Amino acid sequence: MRASQLATEYNCPVEVTLEVIGGKWKCVILWWLRRDAKRFSELRLLIPGMTQKVLTQKLRELERDGLIRRETYRETPPRVEYSLTPYGETVRPITELMCDWGKSHRPEYNFGYLRLKGLQILVVAAEADVRNRLRTVLEKRNAQVITVASPHAALEVLLQQPPQALVVDMGASSEDSYALMRQVRNLSVEQGGQIPAIALTDHNLDRSQLIRKGFEVHLVEPFDPVELVATLASLTSYSQ
Repeated sequence: MRASQLATEYNCPVEVTLEVIGGKWKCVILWWLRRDAKRFSELRLLIPGMTQKVLTQKLRELERDGLIRRETYRETPPRVEYSLTPYGETVRPITELMCDWGKSHRPEYNFGYLRLKGLQILVVAAEADVRNRLRTVLEKRNAQVITVASPHAALEVLLQQPPQALVVDMGASSEDSYALMRQVRNLSVEQGGQIPAIALTDHNLDRSQLIRKGFEVHLVEPFDPVELVATLASLTSYSQ
């Protein structure tokens, strides 16, 4: 603990907590990092209301206070990822409770759901239960969902009816999924717009490959429905 912190007088322990994670954005960053590491570019997309400058500042403050770590990988282009430290993991229950309390406090509020109304989403998942789970979550938010079992089938859909967003369960063949992403990029160029893509992964998949192949964001399975909806809402708001 720094000398300036030791010299600070606190009237109650809550003041200490607020000093470290208070404000609008720090808890949001910690919530997105609670399950897996994220690149700066991913966090920027996931929190569209925060400027790049503020995100940089808040990440530095969280790193300074020992809650997150910044790791740089010697790749071309260089890759920088942020993740929770063991100390930062101790804050995770707080962010989970804040999420649950927010949903309970405003049960009538559609967190990002309105942006999904009528959104055409293509879901690619080899397992039928995963496809059904994704369809249920997204159709509940009034999205228009097409589900297919393979990247090959997804390519046929892309040529006939290009979606506005793509969700791919990487439990399917990674190489086939990457071939699908090449077609998505080509189609985006032809149409002059972007088809945002989310990869659903386990902890063992190489995250750097996902970003290089064209996925804007990755989410770790089993996904949190609120997390998935918030991700789609954020990505599609950027692509419009």
